[in-house]
Amino acid sequence: MWFDGGFPWDKSDSECFPDKCMSNPCHKDKCIPDKQFLMKLVKCLCILKRELEQCEKILCNPKFGLKEIKSEVKQIEVNVETILEVIFSPTFGLREIKTEVAGIEDAIFSPTFGLQEIKSEVAGIEDAVFSPTFGLQEIKTEIIEILANQGIAPYLSTGPFFVDCLEQTLHLKVLNYTTSSQSVNFIIHSLANCPITIGAITVPLINIPPCCAAFVEVPLPGEGERNLEIRAELSAASQGILIYAATKTGLPNCQVPRSMNLNMLSGHP
Repeated sequence: MWFDGGFPWDKSDSECFPDKCMSNPCHKDKCIPDKQFLMKLVKCLCILKRELEQCEKILCNPKFGLKEIKSEVKQIEVNVETILEVIFSPTFGLREIKTEVAGIEDAIFSPTFGLQEIKSEVAGIEDAVFSPTFGLQEIKTEIIEILANQGIAPYLSTGPFFVDCLEQTLHLKVLNYTTSSQSVNFIIHSLANCPITIGAITVPLINIPPCCAAFVEVPLPGEGERNLEIRAELSAASQGILIYAATKTGLPNCQVPRSMNLNMLSGHP
């Protein structure tokens, strides 16, 4: 213990000091100080001084000391004042927000164009979309029918054209620019016949691979001057299938001095 009986004094004469050391002033010379306690007290004071110096350094630090704390507190006060000004602003503060929210609520619950009216209009749209008479299902059916009708025996035609005595050969070409194999039937009609389907001559070019061409030369039917029509019946819609026809003088597959190109026009069955 630092002291005996609560006081830092060594009671060397217990008879002289029955109670406290200083209770009998007549025997002051008998009271001897406790040196160990005094050393500890000095040590505590030194530690306390160092701690106080460290606290002073912290308090006076320019980055996080009292001055910086005061600056931050002041900035917080400024921010709080700004927030309060914004909150109580008559232009865009809480009162204005409440007014706008009330306007939104009025619009939402309006019987003319609010949620109830929107729901009614959406229900009407749903009824129209799913109608068995003119809804999506009927539209899809009609589109399928249109596409199917477009794909039924589409053809191209030269229309009626004149052949003189020198023209003896018909040169036919097909270029397939689609992604699948295609076939074309050329039908040669003599306009001297009625109906023109009597005596028609069919020239097939079948299974033409994608991005490939096929051609053939055949004798023109009849003799002398005559009127003909060439029809090209396609295996698919004409998009991507290119047709060429021309008449030549001379026999098929022979070099001839003259030929006449024929324009193929789209037709319908």
